[in-house]
Amino acid sequence: MEDEAEMNNHDEYGMLMSLALDNLLDGGEQAQLDAHLADCARCRAQWNLWQSLDAALHAAPLTAPSPAFARNFSQRLAAQDRRRQVRLGILLGALTLVMWLIGVAGVALVISALVYNQVGWFTESLHWLAYVWTAVSVIGSSLLALLGGVTEEPSAMGVLAGYVVLTGGVLVIWSRYLRRSLQTVDAI
Repeated sequence: MEDEAEMNNHDEYGMLMSLALDNLLDGGEQAQLDAHLADCARCRAQWNLWQSLDAALHAAPLTAPSPAFARNFSQRLAAQDRRRQVRLGILLGALTLVMWLIGVAGVALVISALVYNQVGWFTESLHWLAYVWTAVSVIGSSLLALLGGVTEEPSAMGVLAGYVVLTGGVLVIWSRYLRRSLQTVDAI
């Protein structure tokens, strides 16, 4: 029975044989392996077996897949990639929808909490808006009634026309005055 040191020694030479099959040994390692194979019948038998297996594997013809197989395979890969992209799109869409729902629910929760906590302020604001609306509607209806009354009286129409002409004239004179006064400032 071999002792443990000799077993480790054979394991090391097994590694060297594996590297030798791949042409990865330097000169010193190759000489060490060759010297061991000359002395060890067990490793020499293993080396011969490995060399014959390596030669058989290298001698086997390399076959190319049929064109139909390659085409079908690439089509399956493309279909699988499309399915993956669709699933990813659906997942991102669902996550976006969930995030929007969480955001809307959060805003609704904050608004409802503010309204609940500020009910007095909210009702006062509604009353104020109702007063403003009432005032605007009363003023608007009064102005419409005034305009209607003015348009019914011929003398009032003359006064209104005179007012519009007078206002227009004053605006024209004022704009000319400003233009002249600004020209003198620019010249200085």
